[in-house]
Parts: sequence; structure tokens; C-alpha cells
Amino acid sequence: MNDLSKTIAAINGINDLKISYDGGNEHVHSAVNRWTLSQWTEDSVSFDKTKIIDQVEKLEMELYEDIINGTNRAVRPKQLVCTDNIITNIGLTESAKRDTGEVSSSLTHTSIGTGTTTPSISDTDLQTEDTGGSYARKGYAASGQRKVSGQTAKYGMLWDDGDVSSVPISITEAGVHWSVATASNIHARVTFTVFNMTTGDLFVTQINELMING
Repeated sequence: MNDLSKTIAAINGINDLKISYDGGNEHVHSAVNRWTLSQWTEDSVSFDKTKIIDQVEKLEMELYEDIINGTNRAVRPKQLVCTDNIITNIGLTESAKRDTGEVSSSLTHTSIGTGTTTPSISDTDLQTEDTGGSYARKGYAASGQRKVSGQTAKYGMLWDDGDVSSVPISITEAGVHWSVATASNIHARVTFTVFNMTTGDLFVTQINELMING
């Protein structure tokens, strides 16, 4: 397999590997629990935000099939990153309290920012969440997709250039929260290779969280 086929294989859980391609625009470290971050352009693809997980995963498989079959039919992303999850301590505690009925919260919102500090289980927020302009955490119920596939919970969100404080912006971190705005409610945080969003760009964040014994 060449680098692009390895990338799509990794995103779909086929391999556990770390590669780069296209001049450093793609970096992949795959695991069962993972974030997938992808960048597209408005003139090359159209998404339904409420079906963003289904549509992006379909595009990933079409890309993989292109490589295997030697064809060039699928839309190519500008950038694609797959990296491991960090579920925070406060996120695990909140999840446990949901199971015992002590809280009624759920994972409702996602965030993006420009911080680069390595994620840690002790994180309580993004390092530098975007702020100002049109930016606000986006809710899955109205603007994204949440679903369970087998034992994996998936949370996906579509961002465009009108959802951030201003463009250009260098996006380097994302998070999942159980609150629209308050602090110290981050379930998961990730950092990644810079996504430079400009006018006409689309940015998709997806976290997969496998529920597994052992």
C-alpha cells in the first residue's frame, strides 16, 4: 500500500501506524480510540452537518478504494490527521456519575483552539480556546452528529470559516464538553498538526470512543 492507502486504512482501524504524506500535510497515528481531523474546501464537497460522521467516513472509504483500484474518483481532503484520544480525569469522573445517576449531563458540545501543549489526563479545558467574532462551542444536537456503532461512541462536527473568530486561523487543538460555555467540563482533548483555515475551508472533527472490557 502507498501512503494514502495506509492513511485511510489507519483511520478505519485496519493498521496501527504513523506516516506522513503530501509534503507533511498528513500525519497519522492510529489506535482503536482516536480523533480524526480533516480539512476540505467548500467548492469540492458539500456536507450535511447532521450526517457529518456518515458522510466523512464514506469519503474515507472511497479514498481507500481509489488507491486499491488505481482510480481517481473520490474527493481529496486538503489535510487529514488521525491521533489517539486523551479522556480526562474529570471526564471519566463525570461519566461514572452519569452511570450512577448522580448527574444528568451528556456530551453536548465541541470546541477548537490554538494551544499546542501536549494533552494530559489532568486537563480541564483547552489550552487556548478560540474566542471572539462568531466563535462559540458547537452543539452536536443542532450542528453535528452523535451515534453509537457497535461499542463505539462517535461525535462529529463540521466547522466552516464563519464559525471561528476570524480567518486565517491556525487550529491546533479540539475538545469535547458537557457544557456550552463553562470551564472545567472537558471530557476529551486533542492536539494535532496545524490546520490553517482560510476563507472557503471546512474543518471536521470526529472523536471515536470504544467501550471495551479489560
